[in-house]
Amino acid sequence: MDKLPIMGLFLSKNSLPAFHKSVLRLLYISFFLGTLLPCSFAQTLELGLLVGGSNYQGDLASSEFSVIAKQTDITFGGFLRYSFNESFAIKLQAVKTELKADDANSSLDFLKQRNLRFFSPLVDISLRTEWYPFTANADYQQVILPYVSLGASFFSFNPQAVYRGTTYELQPLTTEGQGLASFPDRKPYQLYNGSLLAGLGVKFLINEDITLGIDVSANYTFTDYLDDVSTTYANYEELAFANSTLAADISYQVDDFFDINQTTPLPDTRRGNPNVNDWFFIAGITLSYNLVNPDRANGKGIGCPTF
Repeated sequence: MDKLPIMGLFLSKNSLPAFHKSVLRLLYISFFLGTLLPCSFAQTLELGLLVGGSNYQGDLASSEFSVIAKQTDITFGGFLRYSFNESFAIKLQAVKTELKADDANSSLDFLKQRNLRFFSPLVDISLRTEWYPFTANADYQQVILPYVSLGASFFSFNPQAVYRGTTYELQPLTTEGQGLASFPDRKPYQLYNGSLLAGLGVKFLINEDITLGIDVSANYTFTDYLDDVSTTYANYEELAFANSTLAADISYQVDDFFDINQTTPLPDTRRGNPNVNDWFFIAGITLSYNLVNPDRANGKGIGCPTF
């Protein structure tokens, strides 16, 4: 088979970068490990919703709590969770959110002076394995179930910024000189990528069919361009000539901060940190309904919750 189905799309094997192939391997391994696990009780299938928030960690991020709060945006999505046995489940989840950051929110002068900002819609589809160290049963009325999750995801993004009252998509502007002859190692980045994720959560079993939960996950991405910032500034004149004056102006905005005539950055001036890829985080409250519950059909269940 020359093409692989990915989230409903068929992509050529040869067109997939190495990191995408690694993500695919993890997705397939997660699924097959789940199917090989011993089944000590009847399997269940849950359909659920997630509502919460997202945040981002990258070249425009700050560790200040006030800044983190300003960068948080609403997240919503849905999932299917298939439980193989009492201890392991696999979950397919899709979420939509927006990532954002602004140097103006920082208390650090050198970040304020850099004067960059971005926002990006994000659609993320993940497959993860969940491990439950404790199990629910009718005898002990265990209804609070913490879990650990590991998996991988495939996502789309599109960094944009408002510059002098107008919103621009940043990737086509090649703001760091991608494709210029002076930077042969800087290739234009794609607006889709993959991530590895780890998470924690807890389920609260309301009854045999309905479950509330809290879920938190951290996604390490294989790109440093969620925010369109990664490495050093390109030469202003070269970028203006090869792309546009707009691209050069948006790339270097220090002069806008000081309200002076356009200047050009010194060679090798750092715009971001190319040694660390970007992260994003998803946290939310979940509500799910058990579509397939053999205990319901057999007249069994966990009974009324007790604490």
